[in-house]
Amino acid sequence: MNTWLIRPVPHGTNRLQEFRSRNIIAIGWPDIGNLTGQSRESIKTLLAAPPNNYTGLELGNAYATIDIFVNRINTGDIVLVPNGDDIYFAEVTSGYIFDASAVTDGYPHQRRVRWLADTSRESLSKELRSSLKVHRTTADLSKHATEIIALATGNPIPVTATIDVSYPLRPDFNVNFKIPADITKTEADRLSTYLRSLYYSE
Repeated sequence: MNTWLIRPVPHGTNRLQEFRSRNIIAIGWPDIGNLTGQSRESIKTLLAAPPNNYTGLELGNAYATIDIFVNRINTGDIVLVPNGDDIYFAEVTSGYIFDASAVTDGYPHQRRVRWLADTSRESLSKELRSSLKVHRTTADLSKHATEIIALATGNPIPVTATIDVSYPLRPDFNVNFKIPADITKTEADRLSTYLRSLYYSE
């Protein structure tokens, strides 16, 4: 299960109330047609053509955003929908849907959802709040999946037990850090690789 950010402002209009009453989430770009079966590259091609004519960073942000919504989100994933200081959570219950009747309203690219819990922005961890600063309409928040799923389901947020490590790097200098009490060999290998990258030429 992955977790995602979805902003409720397709085509520049806040649609949170429609989302909640209709049990959907949606994105804008009403002028590029039905995206069923469209790959990331074909979405990029559509956005680079008229009427949008996107280029550069604008193109990169747009097709990455749309690809997440159309191709990467799966049924059963959890979405976080921020609205000011309020945070809403929903479970995705359908694949991608193109609703032609919503083209005029600016949000034809939709998915059905089941709304779960809501909370305040202050209740989120500092790390998750920081991740919400991304300016895209959609974003992958799966690195915060444990926290998001706990908040969405009303369960306590698991706390990872840690061990304080102090390593005598030099006679006059100790390196102090925390590691999970249940650190795995794979994680230890990754940490070792990272530490090996932290050196200056002698």
